[in-house]
Amino acid sequence: MLLVGYYSFSLKIPTMKRLISLVLLLLLFSIVQAQYKVRFVLKEKSAIKHDSIYITGTFNNWDSTANPKYLMKSSGINEKSIVLDFKAGPIKYKFHRGSWLTVEKQYLGREVADRELTIKKDIILYDSVEAWRDQLITDKKYSFTKQDSDTLRVGILVAIANIYAFWPEYYNSDSALFYAQLALDLQQRIISSKKYYSSRHEDFSYQVIRLKEIIASLLHSLGNYPKSLEIRFENLNLAEHANDKFYMVAAIRNITSDYSSMKDFQNVLKYGKLMDSILSSLNKSDPRFIAEQWSAYRIIANAYYNLKQNDKALLYAKKMASLNILADQFYYQAFGSLLLADIYSALGDNSLSIYYYRKSMSNAMPIYAVLPYASAHAGMARLYQKEKSIDSALYYASVSMTLFQNFKTDVQAWGENSIYYIADIYPLLADIYKDNNQLDSAYKYLHMSVALKDSLYNTDKIRQFQASTFNEASRRQQLEQQSREAKQLYENKVKMYSLLTGLAAILVVAFILFRNNKHKQKANTLLQSQKKEIETTLGELRVTQKQLIQSEKMASLGELTAGIAHEIQNPLNFVNNFSEVNTELIDEMQQELDNGNLADAKAISNDIKENERKINHHGKRADAIVKGMLQHSRNNSGVKEPTDINALADEYLRLAYHGLRAKDKSFNATMKTDFDPDIGKIDVIPQDIGRVILNLITNAFYAVTDKKKQSQNGYEPTVSVTTKKDGNLVMISVRDNGNGIPQKVLDKIFQPFFTTKPSGQGTGLGLSMSYDIVKVHGGELKVETKEGEGTEFIIQLLN
Repeated sequence: MLLVGYYSFSLKIPTMKRLISLVLLLLLFSIVQAQYKVRFVLKEKSAIKHDSIYITGTFNNWDSTANPKYLMKSSGINEKSIVLDFKAGPIKYKFHRGSWLTVEKQYLGREVADRELTIKKDIILYDSVEAWRDQLITDKKYSFTKQDSDTLRVGILVAIANIYAFWPEYYNSDSALFYAQLALDLQQRIISSKKYYSSRHEDFSYQVIRLKEIIASLLHSLGNYPKSLEIRFENLNLAEHANDKFYMVAAIRNITSDYSSMKDFQNVLKYGKLMDSILSSLNKSDPRFIAEQWSAYRIIANAYYNLKQNDKALLYAKKMASLNILADQFYYQAFGSLLLADIYSALGDNSLSIYYYRKSMSNAMPIYAVLPYASAHAGMARLYQKEKSIDSALYYASVSMTLFQNFKTDVQAWGENSIYYIADIYPLLADIYKDNNQLDSAYKYLHMSVALKDSLYNTDKIRQFQASTFNEASRRQQLEQQSREAKQLYENKVKMYSLLTGLAAILVVAFILFRNNKHKQKANTLLQSQKKEIETTLGELRVTQKQLIQSEKMASLGELTAGIAHEIQNPLNFVNNFSEVNTELIDEMQQELDNGNLADAKAISNDIKENERKINHHGKRADAIVKGMLQHSRNNSGVKEPTDINALADEYLRLAYHGLRAKDKSFNATMKTDFDPDIGKIDVIPQDIGRVILNLITNAFYAVTDKKKQSQNGYEPTVSVTTKKDGNLVMISVRDNGNGIPQKVLDKIFQPFFTTKPSGQGTGLGLSMSYDIVKVHGGELKVETKEGEGTEFIIQLLN
């Protein structure tokens, strides 16, 4: 039976294992195949609402068609939703209205980044759409007609002007100028009608500056640099009156753009340095700071580069490159690398120059930045021209020219004018063709260059530009003159007020002198009376001081006497006890003599003799204690004598302890001593130094007793007295583990009449007298303390 049972059990084991494995596989399969429900909820914030909104993403291979499977259904006011099933894992998604031409956009036209999510469970996701690609401007125009608030209407007009001015897809300079001017007029009416609170004046000033800058940027992109500069100088004037100096920094940055386009690089450098100077005084944690600092370094580096000061240009370009700007990295890398490439090319470092030109191109492509991309090609053409690689130079120059010619709108949307850059490429192509002996083509491009530059830099434009510069210089001179005049006026007022104040002071002094003279006799009489009172009070204070000092001495003597009384009690107890024993022994001895037991009588007489010796010993001990008390209490002669410091410290430690025990039977503390045997005897006045040691030990016992009353179980009051020889110094230390001395009163503890004890428990003279005694001995009394841990007083005496 046992054998059969064993085999049947062994056969069941593999079956059970297969069953468990099957269950685990089924469980794993169900986990892998688990589906999670994700509910997408979308809030449409655009002014124009829509019935058909679709979701697309990695889960449907970015299907941008009007697929009913991904059509969202209405689920509330301006709200739509859809529920989809997903396996666990990451997804990306966006919203559209039936094609990529109707995909969602940010309010001002920027792309909406792919929304990313890792699915781990059932979840509800809330999103919103601010605008649609095909209705980016239409929606805002519709919103403008429905808006009652002038302030919000201005904001909508600014957004429309921004999109027309700075987005290539919608670029229209006439429309941008129209809406910017419309917004500016409305903004000026708001300010004139005072429909805003003074606390918001900064916001309204910024809006005016922003609108003027849109107009200036449009004029700049159209090649009208003089008018652009004029408006930007007006902005600088507005910014100078704003509390936020970042407005001023931005205005100066924009001014350098016009000077750069007119190739006035001395003024570019001047205003770039001004921009950098203002930034040095601004808050570096402001989110605008790092981008403006990057711009300042780039402007200065570009000015030095064009002024042929390439070492300085490289210094500022490296400062620019060292700034780590997380937002819009492609933009900063594209333009920053382009400038570094130009500088390295001018310095003759062709390998680094090519590296940075290529880096500029690679960063320009993702953001469709034609300006740095085409400029980098022009830079490569100049490099290859220097290396006599004519074909490569011609290729890159031609690509650059083609880009600037075919993407004029894109360049204008960046706030620049293609003609400015083409005017620089034409001479480059002329030189390349000349090097290639194609003189007809060289002449053609040279002729085109002259004509183009004449349109950009003709006499009228230069004169207008110089007039704007002159007007700004005149305005600044007027401001400086007004500032000087205001300062002079202020100084004159100060002088006048000072003179009037001086005259008033003289009149007041004359009046006071007259009054004093009038009451002189009364004052003298009063002073005599007060003098007598003060002398009387002073005499009383001196008597009181002597009484307090005597009181302190008596308090010290009292504490010492209490200790001595306790000390003298022991030998007196011995004398009394042995006297009683001797009386009994004499009675016994007489009985033995009467009985004739001489041997026993002699033995008893020996005991009596021994007891008498002990009585004599303890009597002498009591005599020594009394003499010590008399020595402490008598007036000392002030004569130093060799004294055993270790014995003195030990004696006063015991006396202080027993003195406090005599007053308070519950008092108890651990006493520790560590005496240096090498000290020997030193010359001191023992009564005075003893009084100092007694005072410090008594204070230490008071401190540990006070902490004992406040502390929980586990605290052990401890007072340590140590002596140590250190060269020609002798240290006497009294340490306690009490509450310590508060830092706020530490500087006052050696002052007369200052005490931390409750009223009536101290005169405040103990430490003051101790300090003076130690000073008289040519020593120092120091204190080291830590609140909550204890205090240590250290007496330093010369050996």
